[in-house]
Amino acid sequence: MKCKQEESLKRVWDKSDQEAAAAIITLLHQGVDAKSPDGGAAIALQYALRNSRADVISLLLERGADVNSQDEFGDTALHRAIEQYRGNTAVISLLLQRGADAAVQNVDGQNALHYAAAIANSEAISLLLKQGIDIDAQDETGQTVLHYATVIANTEVMSLLLEQGADVGTQDEDGKTALHYAVTSHNTDVMSLLLERGADLAARYEDDETILHYAVRNGDVDVISLLLEKGADVAATDNNGEIALHYAASFGHTERILLLLDRGSDVNASDNDQLTVLHHAVTRCSPEAVLLLLNKGADANALTKDGLNPLSHMILVKEDDPDDDYLGVVRLLCSQEPKLKLPPSTQSLAMHQLGMLACAQYWQDRHEKKQPLLEIPSEVVKGGENAVEVYLAELEKTDSSEVVHRQKICVVGRTKWGKTSLVRSITEETSVLVPLEDRTIGIEVFPLRFTVDGDGNKMKATHHDVTFWDFAGQGVYRVAHAVFFSKRTLYLVCVDLAAYNEILEQAKKESKTQRDEVPQRFFEKHILRWIVLILLRQPEAEFKLIGTKHDEVSDSSRSEISHDIRDRLGQFLEKLDGSIQITGHAATALKKEFEEGLVTTSVTNVESIQKVKNSIKHTITAKPHLSFKMPITYTRVINYILEKRQSVVGATNQDRMDKMIVSVRQLCKDLLKLPDFPQDTDCREILRVLHELGDVLWYKGIDEELEKWIILDPSVVLDLVREVINHKYKEEVDEQYKVLSQNGILPHSLLMTFPSWKSLAAVEDKMVHLFKQLLHRLNLVYPVNDMEAIDKADILVPMYWKTRETPKADLKLLATQKTILTQDFGDSWHVATWRYWLPIVVSDAIFVNFVVKCYRPFVHRSARRAYFESSVRREFRAVVNHSANKTGQYNDILIEVAAPTEKLAWAEMMYFVTDMEKILEKDYPGLTKHARVKRFIVDDGEDRGVNDLMENPEDEKRQRAKARWLPPDFGWFTQCAWKNGGVYEIHQLRHQLEAVKNIVVTSESCRLPRLWTLLYPRKGSHVELRIHSDVSDVSVLYFCPVSSLCSHPQCRGCCRRESSFRSVEIGIKPKDHG
Repeated sequence: MKCKQEESLKRVWDKSDQEAAAAIITLLHQGVDAKSPDGGAAIALQYALRNSRADVISLLLERGADVNSQDEFGDTALHRAIEQYRGNTAVISLLLQRGADAAVQNVDGQNALHYAAAIANSEAISLLLKQGIDIDAQDETGQTVLHYATVIANTEVMSLLLEQGADVGTQDEDGKTALHYAVTSHNTDVMSLLLERGADLAARYEDDETILHYAVRNGDVDVISLLLEKGADVAATDNNGEIALHYAASFGHTERILLLLDRGSDVNASDNDQLTVLHHAVTRCSPEAVLLLLNKGADANALTKDGLNPLSHMILVKEDDPDDDYLGVVRLLCSQEPKLKLPPSTQSLAMHQLGMLACAQYWQDRHEKKQPLLEIPSEVVKGGENAVEVYLAELEKTDSSEVVHRQKICVVGRTKWGKTSLVRSITEETSVLVPLEDRTIGIEVFPLRFTVDGDGNKMKATHHDVTFWDFAGQGVYRVAHAVFFSKRTLYLVCVDLAAYNEILEQAKKESKTQRDEVPQRFFEKHILRWIVLILLRQPEAEFKLIGTKHDEVSDSSRSEISHDIRDRLGQFLEKLDGSIQITGHAATALKKEFEEGLVTTSVTNVESIQKVKNSIKHTITAKPHLSFKMPITYTRVINYILEKRQSVVGATNQDRMDKMIVSVRQLCKDLLKLPDFPQDTDCREILRVLHELGDVLWYKGIDEELEKWIILDPSVVLDLVREVINHKYKEEVDEQYKVLSQNGILPHSLLMTFPSWKSLAAVEDKMVHLFKQLLHRLNLVYPVNDMEAIDKADILVPMYWKTRETPKADLKLLATQKTILTQDFGDSWHVATWRYWLPIVVSDAIFVNFVVKCYRPFVHRSARRAYFESSVRREFRAVVNHSANKTGQYNDILIEVAAPTEKLAWAEMMYFVTDMEKILEKDYPGLTKHARVKRFIVDDGEDRGVNDLMENPEDEKRQRAKARWLPPDFGWFTQCAWKNGGVYEIHQLRHQLEAVKNIVVTSESCRLPRLWTLLYPRKGSHVELRIHSDVSDVSVLYFCPVSSLCSHPQCRGCCRRESSFRSVEIGIKPKDHG
């Protein structure tokens, strides 16, 4: 009977609140043993606390329930009481009287005082302090109660703690004091209180930073001003010899730069490498910050240890393609006198560096001749020195009246919101209402040309050639669409006024709490989602909001909608806080556009169509940085291509494919045959720029064979993509379509029935292989059969996973799913776990890209909607899961890799993480390293953040001393191997050697020698493997073709070595030696 009562006591929470409380009381009166550790009294006590049942609590304690028992989170009854009884200390006092230990810590190292401080429960704090609890006790992260009170910015609680002796200088595990937290929260009142109570302005943080350094990085102008007023030293340096002004310059913050200069900071201060403030500013690519420093006396001729002035420095340190702002700084420095010395043009410089150097030489020459410094588009500069010379030569041949300004406009928004009707009405200059059944599938392209008249004086007429890209709004297309997003683009975001008005009217009927939440959810899902998605991929993007279906709402409703959207967009901008790395141009444009509000139109009204068309024209002409100036030869090339397109209007699919996919070599020959076409023209360079602008598609660097061909009409590729990814397939009844919609598997036989693909094969059989390979490299598809060449293979299209319901099995925590990690390997295998936290607006798209990017031949794969599995027998097993985090949102991508040894598991993890980082870097530049992507190693169930270790190998050494959870040989991450081919290859070689070693150790033979030597050529076709005898000087020598190693999943990249031999000795213990 007793056991049954105890079991009942454990399960009282299955009942309603009132029934459960009554049941506990009844059971206690029936004699259940509340002292028994298995009696359930501890659980009942926690339940009573959560439900505010003081009577039940009192009875349980009277019957001997353990007041210090802990739940699964390590919380005691005292933790729960503080959390539950805010403003009521009676229960807390009762628990303390019954022996509650206030110092007991939960799993996060928090004691009762931490809980009290976190919710600003000053009465509980006073009670606990009377118990003698350590006021400076630290939780697992090293935070004290003063840190907690500072985070919530409660000066009353802070004052109480400081009066009771809280140490204002205690540092957490990252070295932060309470003052650092106050700086981050931008709360000057809290800062003032801490400074009055003795917070040390000279205290040092990581890298020997002062609080002023930290504030310049993490605070705002008011925070910095307060610190300066309190005596912060503007000349204090960190470990690198940098003062706070270096930091401000590195971030391009003009207000902070000006403030520090006004307070006496040295504009020409240099760090340990003799990099001046100006050296730091130029690499931030903020023309405004550089100009400010120059006007304040910054020395443009100052030299680093390597003898580089700021101009040479910014050219040589730029690792990726420069944007227009970066080139603007180069142009600005080229106008300095005396003339700045440029670095020599050498073979070691990258293409884009040679391009910048050519620009600098050109601008300096024009400055000496007192000629204006013409802008050179970044699309040209990335092509190198020759590209710049070709563009400038063609520009000089072109009269200003012949220059054409090319613009690209992408139209986005929810499906059925009137996008296609709007674009066709604008471009066809008449009212066009597109039926629902004819709405856009995938992407459609529409042209518009117009001329803006000059004023007869300085302002001359300008010719504009605009291409509208109309993107379908269905979710299945979003990943494919992102491939066609590009820089120098204006994005029209369409808003259905009728749909928005319906939501606002619905919200008015809701409760007060829901009145704002309903339209906010709608706004985030259907408007803000597009803006954020585009900004994360194109940080320079600029937007224009267009309200459609103007005729379906009243004037007052239109005004209400416009104000509502403007307010919500304003809140979005205020909360950015650097979480999206957008450019200065884009940030300014966003604020201005959002303040102006909606331009509204109805396709049934010709006058309103003209109004929105004029508004778009005005935006284009007012933003010259969105245009590409086309010299006359470039225009002749594009006109020739447009004539070719026109010639196939109404032609058969096969004829269109045949004439729109042409040999690059033949196209260049045909161009040079045009009448009066300059024979010295570098046609390839012009075609490369047209590809950058989206006028043609020429995919270089993907496949040597594909590189020989150019697509004259982007809609050809759009059609091929549209036939692979099409939301209407779910309506088909054929079994193959059902498989496609459910699992994303597109059989090759079905693909070849689609009109465009069938025509492609008729043009030339190898074309199918080339374009399937293209879709693979664009991270849209991958072959189902990992052993089969992609040209004949069925392909898997992960985008279709978004079109079906998520099976319940896929929603379970990964640990509870039966995956390959639980199969075919014993306890001796090591499991490495990594987690990415991503913004939910792009997490699903990134997961789909990642699924394709991680594809490797000869690796077995199987995929479901929420996760996919990879494995090589006896080598590794891996699961990548798109999972919900604790909030229930699908922000997380979890990667688990199992292998025979810890080194092998983490070596395999390197490939997965490297693939992910390449996607983030190439396709999502708007995601900042720290704020919007969080990276964790999951160690024994705990998340260990590793963002701060990126590009910081020295910090890894420091961290490893106290963080044993860091994996072995982690240099691939700290040195960002995905950016550095040399680092990647070194770690890849180590992995290969570890794999060879594992093969030997797990071999059934126990007579293998202990020492092997691997030599591989930087040039040559064979790898040399020597197996040394343990008893003689004789060794067995094998020569292995590099090509065969490259086909093995463990040996990717072996064939890319470029000079002499390297040798590595592998010490191996046979299996029987342990």
